[in-house]
This record gives sequence, structure tokens and C-alpha cells, in this order.
Amino acid sequence: MDLLAIPRALTSTTLALGTALRGSRVVHPRGRACAARVVADGDGAWGARVLDEAGTHDVVVRVSRGAGLPRPLPDVLGLAVRFPGRGRDGGPLDVLVNTAGSAPGLRHVFLPHPLGRTYSSVLPHRTGTGRLVVLGARADDSGTGWELLAAPLTGGWTRWGRLTLGAELPATEAERLRFRPTLGADDLRPVAFLREVRDRSYRESQALRR
Repeated sequence: MDLLAIPRALTSTTLALGTALRGSRVVHPRGRACAARVVADGDGAWGARVLDEAGTHDVVVRVSRGAGLPRPLPDVLGLAVRFPGRGRDGGPLDVLVNTAGSAPGLRHVFLPHPLGRTYSSVLPHRTGTGRLVVLGARADDSGTGWELLAAPLTGGWTRWGRLTLGAELPATEAERLRFRPTLGADDLRPVAFLREVRDRSYRESQALRR
């Protein structure tokens, strides 16, 4: 008997109903989407191709505010990056990070900006070698670039690439974006803890968006 089946269903259904009532995303409703480019340094040894191999990736990025609060109110900021063709079965690899603490332990806790200045995946990912890694990012002063980071559960952040924003996507195209970070890639996937809840929540809420 699956003792977590009911809690999983309640969580995902609650988020889906919130989407239906609001008519948009429940979390990260306000944001902008852009074409962007990732340049990977190629000196990693994490066990995931996108982190370890040098190269240039044309990606799609969405930058958003978690609760949708107007500026200048503090809010958890989100950065979603889609790597086309780098995910499972040739699909996209979607990576989502949010402002959180920077130090080990605190990087698993969401923090509103400006209190939180480092972005974190909060939950770790498992690479193809079985290693657990937390993904992250840190914005630079330009306002259009991020250092892309990775860290073991108890170690410091290491840069693996740089993200630079390009042209903003039309509003209609941006609204059609549907990120699925739970799918991952064969060698880079979020840990199983809460993954089913997140995946079901994404699918149900996205189906009910206008």
C-alpha cells in the first residue's frame, strides 16, 4: 500500500485548482522569457555531460518572481533554463533554480531577494555516476548574465559555465512555455524525494492554464 498516495494527490490537486482559479501560474506568475546562450567551461567532473563538457548551448530562459509580488517588495526569484535536446529521449533538459541560501544546508532553503542572492535547485540532482549535486547560479552586475554553479551537498560552489540573456521572446510564445524540471536527463535528474509530487503538480496545473 502506498501511504503517500493521498498526500501526493492532495498537493498536486491543490496547486492545479489554484492555477484554474488564478488563470495563470500559482507560483512564479510574473516573469519574462528570453533566448539565451550558455557557454560551458568544460573542466568539470560531476558525471553529467552538460556540466562537464565544454560547449555552447542556445537555450530558452524564464526569469520570474515566485509570489508575483510587485517591486520593490522582496520575493523569491526564479531562473528556469531549457536546454533543447539535452534531456531524456532527446527531449529538453529543464533546470530550475530559485534564490536561496548559499552555504551548505542553507542552499536547501528558499530566501527572498535581496536576502537570498545565490540561486539554488534546493533539492539535489543525481548524476550519471551516482553523485549528488546541487545546481545553482549567481547573477552578475550586468543584469543579463549569470555564473552557473554546482556544488556537492557539503562543499562549496564551483562554476561550470556562464549564461547570457539575449532577445526577449514575444508574450504569446513566452506564455506557451511549459517547463518540466522533474524529467531531467539520463545523467542528471532530481532525486526521487518529492519528484512525483512535483511532476504531477506541473502536469495538472499546466493542463488547466488558459
